[in-house]
Amino acid sequence: MDNKIVGSEIYTLEKLFSDKFDVDFYQREYVWQKKQIEDLIEDLSAEFLKNWNLGDSLSQVREYDPYYMGEIIISMKVQKRNAIIDGQQRITSLTLLLMYLMRRFSRLEKFPKNEIEKLIYADYYGEKLFNLNIKERNKCMLSLYKTGEYNLEKGDTLSVKNLVDRYNDISSCWNDLITDENVVNFTYWLKEKVIFSRVWTNSDEFAYVIFETMNDRGLSLTQVEMLRSYLLANIDETSREKAMNNFDEIIRKLMNIKLTSKSKAEFEFFKVYFRGHYADDLAQGKNVNSDFVRIGKEFHRWLRDNSNKLKLNTSDDYVDFLNRIIYFVNIYEKINLITQRRDVKNYLYLVVNNDYGFTLQPALILSAINYNDTDKIVDEKIRLISKYLTKVLSWRVWNHYKISQSAMEHTIYGLCKKIRNKNIKQIENILNESIKDALTLENSPTLNRMNKNSIKVLLSLITEIVARATNTSDYMLNKEEEIEIEHIWANHYEDHANEFTNNDEFVTVRNNIGDLLVLPRSFNRSYGDKVYSEKVKQYFSQNILAQTLNEQKYINNPAFLKFVQDSNLEFKPYNKFTRTSINERAELYKAILEWNWR
Repeated sequence: MDNKIVGSEIYTLEKLFSDKFDVDFYQREYVWQKKQIEDLIEDLSAEFLKNWNLGDSLSQVREYDPYYMGEIIISMKVQKRNAIIDGQQRITSLTLLLMYLMRRFSRLEKFPKNEIEKLIYADYYGEKLFNLNIKERNKCMLSLYKTGEYNLEKGDTLSVKNLVDRYNDISSCWNDLITDENVVNFTYWLKEKVIFSRVWTNSDEFAYVIFETMNDRGLSLTQVEMLRSYLLANIDETSREKAMNNFDEIIRKLMNIKLTSKSKAEFEFFKVYFRGHYADDLAQGKNVNSDFVRIGKEFHRWLRDNSNKLKLNTSDDYVDFLNRIIYFVNIYEKINLITQRRDVKNYLYLVVNNDYGFTLQPALILSAINYNDTDKIVDEKIRLISKYLTKVLSWRVWNHYKISQSAMEHTIYGLCKKIRNKNIKQIENILNESIKDALTLENSPTLNRMNKNSIKVLLSLITEIVARATNTSDYMLNKEEEIEIEHIWANHYEDHANEFTNNDEFVTVRNNIGDLLVLPRSFNRSYGDKVYSEKVKQYFSQNILAQTLNEQKYINNPAFLKFVQDSNLEFKPYNKFTRTSINERAELYKAILEWNWR
């Protein structure tokens, strides 16, 4: 029997990615979600910006601090390339990031294009391979590498879908402080100063022993476990057993919450709660000692270091603090259960914000709630905060502003601080003041690859506003059948050539929100390529926003006609749908949102 060998060495990203890797068939899919990509970009950007100063030369990057990306565990097989046992999620995500840097910034004079290309896709013993070469993903990866796009095909795996989504997420999550001015320095820092521990063995079996030891038995205690120990150590023995049982119960409750971001609720809750209720210094980026940053990295130590400020002096103080945690865990669970059950009847805006993929909603809601608020007050605050957020998110989507965590985190936590310990009326005044003179809907949004999901949610919201006003509530994204964005115009430039000078102009207008609806996929497939005169007949059998294009909607529909009269919204049917019609519909959609915001 061959001897089992193990070794370990520190590798830079450049050195690690110069090799090529396999993934065994029993490895899981590429599963990273938007939250993980956001965190990766923010962590890398923040670490780089701590070091970078305006005017730094490339040679000065040598002096920048390194950034540790953890262990990569490799099984080295005879006559085969290396098989990754642990690390494919990070390697894949960093490869997507390198692709993004190439496509966006390789035009710059000093950008190390040739070096970065070799780390993504290069000759390996006469064969062109990606650093992580997986047959089922190669077509998608090659398309993303060459064009920045890939159209999903029937039979594509979850990994392929996630590859496309995460590549698109990089743009929406990009840190705007990384610009043409410093991105070359950033790229050199990334390849030379981002480091890994490359742990390798010649045995798959032993590779998994290493993996299990590091992930199950050999790691230090988690932040949650250290927080538990700290709280219990400061509670008298007479109260400790009850406190221990209470803490363990809330952790079990949090572990049963499945967040859409794939983050673990037992960690996210404490970050959200401590930041929203207790953090004073909300500085981000270079200020690594701020409350905000420390809670994100080590909330257990932050609590210990701030115990005096939080007035944690006696055993009773710690028991009360734990009781507060229990109370807010129950609220956090309630928020997540509502979105999981998609209770749009009672909490439409909470679900809409979740559909937008807005992960900061629980933070603002929790900060608005005071310890021991009644159930009625909690519900009122949930509705107040969630509707406010829907206004802000919809306004940002309409005006082509980002709604990612990185784009809004500072603003949201600033609001968290303002609305702490306030009653409903005070919170309402603060929120209204924060958007006074701000929520102006400019022009109209245009559908593109990056905002597709947000536009679908926005259209579903507009549809639901009209439906509710006529007592026909029917939130489209709660349908069993998949919902798609429908272009009212079929993609036939020749049918509209008299209104346009070229095809590009036609495509831009066709993607204007005024030409869009949300409809079941089956309808889109059956009628999407039809001319308008045929489609408009079928629209009458669809949701209310689609119905309003058909003149039948304006006959013997008293509830709808009363709504039109009372709201003064300029609904009207269209026998022909022209460029002017698209502009009118866009103005109507805008007016529906503004009417709802009153």
